Amino acid sequence: MVKFMNRTYRLITLVILSLFVTSYAFGQIQRGDATARRTGVHKGNQIRTIFSNWGVIAQPGDQGPRAAWKYDTNGYVGDVSPLVGVRLPIRDYNNDGRTDTIYSVIITPVSRPGGGDYAPGGGTSWTFEPIPGFFNPAINQPGKGIAMNVFPETWPAVWPDQPTWVDSNGIAEWNGYFGRGQESADEESYFMMDDNKDEKMFVRHGFLPDPNDPSRKGQAIRMGVRGMQWSQFLAQDAMFWLYEIQNVGATTYEQTVFGTIVGTYVGADGDEWNDDVSFFQVRDAITYSWDFDKYIRPSANPRWQPNPNQVGYIAYAFLESPGNSVDGIDNDGDARNFLSSAPYFVENDFQPRTLKAGDKLVLIDVNKNYERTIFNMPNSVANVTSMGRTFRLVPDSTVLAEGNLVTGSAGFVLNRNAYDGIDNDLDGLIDENYQIHYRQYKADSRGTILIDTLNPVQYKDFAKGLGVTDDMIDESRADLKDNDRDWNHEIDDLGADGKPNTKDFGEGDGVPTPGEPNFDRTDVNESDQIGLTNFQYFVPAGDITMSNEDDMWRRLRPGSFDVPSSIVNNVAIRGEDGDFVYGSGYFPLLPGATERFSLALAFGNDLRGVIKTKRTAQLIYDANYNFPQPPDKPNVTAVPGDGKVTLYWDDVAEKTIDRLTKIKDFEGYLIYKGTDPDFIDSYKIADGEGNPKRYKPVAQFDLKNGIAGYFPSTPEVIEATLGVPFYLGDDNGIKNFWVDNDVVNGRTYYYAVVAYDRGDASRDIFPAETPKRISKDVTGAIVRDVNTVAVVPNAPAIGYVAPESGKELTRISGGSEVKPTYEVMNPFDIRDAQYEVTFVDSLVKGSPIAYAYQVTNKVTGRTMFNTPQPIKAINGTVFEGLNLSIDPSYQTLDSIKINQATTGWNSPKPIKTLNYSVATFSVSGFPAGVKDARDYRFVFYNKYDKSSTDKLLGLPLAAKRGNFEVYDVTEKSNPRLVPFAWITSDTTLSKGDRIFLSDYQSKRLTWAVSFTGDSTKTLGAGDTLRINFLKPITKEDKFTFTSVAASYNAEEAKNNLDKIKAVPNPYIVTNVYESPLPPQIRGRGERVINFINLPPNSKISIFTSSGSLVKTLEHDGSLLNGTVSWDVRTKEGLDVAYGVYFYLVETPEGGKKTGKLAIIK
Repeated sequence: MVKFMNRTYRLITLVILSLFVTSYAFGQIQRGDATARRTGVHKGNQIRTIFSNWGVIAQPGDQGPRAAWKYDTNGYVGDVSPLVGVRLPIRDYNNDGRTDTIYSVIITPVSRPGGGDYAPGGGTSWTFEPIPGFFNPAINQPGKGIAMNVFPETWPAVWPDQPTWVDSNGIAEWNGYFGRGQESADEESYFMMDDNKDEKMFVRHGFLPDPNDPSRKGQAIRMGVRGMQWSQFLAQDAMFWLYEIQNVGATTYEQTVFGTIVGTYVGADGDEWNDDVSFFQVRDAITYSWDFDKYIRPSANPRWQPNPNQVGYIAYAFLESPGNSVDGIDNDGDARNFLSSAPYFVENDFQPRTLKAGDKLVLIDVNKNYERTIFNMPNSVANVTSMGRTFRLVPDSTVLAEGNLVTGSAGFVLNRNAYDGIDNDLDGLIDENYQIHYRQYKADSRGTILIDTLNPVQYKDFAKGLGVTDDMIDESRADLKDNDRDWNHEIDDLGADGKPNTKDFGEGDGVPTPGEPNFDRTDVNESDQIGLTNFQYFVPAGDITMSNEDDMWRRLRPGSFDVPSSIVNNVAIRGEDGDFVYGSGYFPLLPGATERFSLALAFGNDLRGVIKTKRTAQLIYDANYNFPQPPDKPNVTAVPGDGKVTLYWDDVAEKTIDRLTKIKDFEGYLIYKGTDPDFIDSYKIADGEGNPKRYKPVAQFDLKNGIAGYFPSTPEVIEATLGVPFYLGDDNGIKNFWVDNDVVNGRTYYYAVVAYDRGDASRDIFPAETPKRISKDVTGAIVRDVNTVAVVPNAPAIGYVAPESGKELTRISGGSEVKPTYEVMNPFDIRDAQYEVTFVDSLVKGSPIAYAYQVTNKVTGRTMFNTPQPIKAINGTVFEGLNLSIDPSYQTLDSIKINQATTGWNSPKPIKTLNYSVATFSVSGFPAGVKDARDYRFVFYNKYDKSSTDKLLGLPLAAKRGNFEVYDVTEKSNPRLVPFAWITSDTTLSKGDRIFLSDYQSKRLTWAVSFTGDSTKTLGAGDTLRINFLKPITKEDKFTFTSVAASYNAEEAKNNLDKIKAVPNPYIVTNVYESPLPPQIRGRGERVINFINLPPNSKISIFTSSGSLVKTLEHDGSLLNGTVSWDVRTKEGLDVAYGVYFYLVETPEGGKKTGKLAIIK
């Protein structure tokens, strides 16, 4: 009873909390406005596309790729946009005494034939519009107008729907699908829009969705939209779009439908729209398009790559459709995976039945959360009310039927009551549908069967009480139940924000809370999804009027599947300019309720390939998008040099803990190189069918941990990956830098450094690698991620004096053996500065050994690292263009041993026959000695007035008089007397003696020195035994060094003017130095002639053969780049003519160099 009360209390608390949060969020979120329109570009995998925050994918087409696959120029779509239809409450809107059935289908301001819906006079767009506040209004660069996780600069200062999601500095954290700050997708975008500007229903019918708020227009439909991509090759050909439809008004919509309109355009340029084909497959909830002749005419799209015959398929697939949690039907068919008593539909369930006395009928009260009650039919006429409608029932006369096939003029058609939102046969099931819930069947007028698929689902038999408590029928993502029972308290109990260690509501309480993984809104399986229920094809693309509400509602009617006339017996006979609408409905949408819809754009080389991609996407969705997480992206810097490019990056990837597996599984780095942003040069690793699927790296660094070779894929993984291999490396060790010497000066190169994990063969988890993203926007500017770079190697200016590199640091204090050096990694960042290097140590069995270092700029006082960096022989963390090389081989306990080179007697040879050996102190009953890496001197005298220490640290050894003392001389200027115990038979050090040393403070025993050999010569004044140890670095060690920035030697520049050249020379049509135009721009592309080996601040004058000045160029003064590029245009901006030209280079010091160049057609 107590447990039940606690659970009840918790549910009440959650409901109150959700209402509070909802009302709070409603108060913060603004309303849609066209002034907030922005665009973004997704390029998180093989799919790249422009999209807009007014809901259209692949538009505006002049600002980015249009649902392109593999190449930015290979577009497949003209437009994809959502449709939301609602049936307004049935009442008398026209004040004529009759009830009216009014439909409204909300559209986006898509640019397409037949699109658009405007207020009279062509003013306001009666459509969805973006809601302000979900992006940074100060950033509106091409492709960066919408908030994306990979571009924090695009985020708003505060998220309107999650105002508390800020870090300790008040900076907004990512508003992720998986929760606060959770960037689970490699690339994720987020925005909201609503229909507040769609005033058509108010203007025409006076409809207000919330009578208490007359300022709210439209139907009060708000939509949150997310785009998500993963670069993992299994998902690289799919893109996920998630839509959350929320009723923020006060009106109940008993019938709501969600759909999509698709403008096919395989080729995405010219008139390539006129030979497309589209079809559907109900079993996979998929619609798809392809180019009929599988050939993109160069006259239409001359930029199609790699050749016009390589054309794939694109599919649009329902992964998640809005759920219907009140119709009593297992719409998504997932109850079969759980223990269930619910029956399956059979043919007889759709046959009309004549009502008999004693029959059990089921009545539904929509005002009580669709509560069902049983009514026993009497043997007399009865009037009952269900779902607000009155039924007059006559025993042995009334015939009840719903969703059955009836005879029409063209054969069997679906009974219209299958989609009216009413339980017409009073069995407690709303809109059971023969075509959707039992058998997909369609034949043409000649009787040819086009579709015939038997696919019955389960339902709740309310009359017999079967299945009425099954959690996976009528499941909901807002019912506070873990319907599929996959919430795991060990890994999912993170609290309402979905982020660990924030101590928010519900974290660590042992029960699921909305917002936590695998529960309610974050569990995709907890929704009774309706799926694909219609496909409506039309030719030509303009044969639609999107402002016609009734016609758009008709096109979205469930159970209607058109077969294009271009398809005969499931085979395409021609291509045409056809587009289509597909949908999922109907479902009720109550005030405050949210329904979700997920669409996948999927690509493949052919129909088989695109269906496989869709099924893979479905598996990903069914797993709640729970990909094993790749390591974090490293932050990469590129340094151009003369005939080389140096890359270096940080180690953040090496510290990543996988969100799913909860382990640190970093394995290594892969470096990809290309001469284009798509890295097509390296897209070479194929699957078992020969299709390229992965990129081939130019370098790989593998963690030295014994995990090497190819990933051992199981048969299941081989099947899922089609045999794509993954090479884990060869245990060559981790480096955080790489130098590419295979480059040509003046040419642009693109690099990506990705980190990968080791996967887990025992769990069929394939290795994952971080995504890479680099592209050109419509202006030609490079848009890159933190782990990608574009770089042009060039020679420095002549007269350039490079900063010194490879020099030893100067010791300030300490006695370690190590001699650190510094290296110049990035001469662009070197400055005149002095640095101090200090160390952090810890005790290893009592011995101090440093494990990390810190660097301080003594000029600015700034420390270089937030936390001390680990000691490394190479691969040190780069700071201000430098890194340190510190030999770590001395930083272990085993390295503390005698320094044979400096240890020994200083006396003549005869004394050397008295031998010695040193070991760590070890006597039974006493603590083991500490390896104290110090330098000792045994100093001998003629007088025997010295003494060992009596009972040193409890040793049972009395003081002994002798003629020597022991000193710690590690600090040369401050020798310290060392206490010692002595085992001897007399007062002279001789063979058989043992000496036990302590530290100079007598706190711990350290070493035992044993003597053997010949002791016939008596030791005295002038004799010394040196015992020196190899010493690790400790906190006592300090070093300093000075860096000097690059400089200019004018005299050297003067003597090397003959190295100045123009390349290429002659210039013939085009060359490798020229970058192509951005994909959205047509034309010749840039033309480039480079003047190289120039002195800084020099001037280049270009003349015709007749002496007329063509153009003057100036060097920017950079010492590190001796190149100036000429775009082969005159000073007026005109293309120069072919011929011979002369150039004059003048230096600030008065030097001159002349030359000539030829431009050949």
